[in-house]
Amino acid sequence: MEITIGKHFEFEASHKLPDKEIYGNCSKMHGHRYELDIEVAGCIKPPGWVCDFKELKDIVNENVIRKYDHSNLNDFFEVPTVENIAAQIFETLNLSLKNKDYKLNKVKIYETRSSYAEIKRN
Repeated sequence: MEITIGKHFEFEASHKLPDKEIYGNCSKMHGHRYELDIEVAGCIKPPGWVCDFKELKDIVNENVIRKYDHSNLNDFFEVPTVENIAAQIFETLNLSLKNKDYKLNKVKIYETRSSYAEIKRN
């Protein structure tokens, strides 16, 4: 039986989007408190879990949070929309978890309290 578990993260970052006519006020430098939910799926192993939450926390901190927290996202993305950020995080974590006995299931990132992008494994 496959079980899905998740962990919640937060980071602060700034960005600006390239074209005022397309992106309006978001073309000015501004910041967000991003909230990131990561879900992985797998079978329950003998310790009684899919994976150790600490292991998942360490992987996300190393590959995502340390990179983007308190950064200018324009240093990493040509167009740092929440969709592009979500896609990059999914690709990065999917690669980081490729040799684990669980898999990345979903990345959901909130740019504001009411606006988010979500990517799920097909």
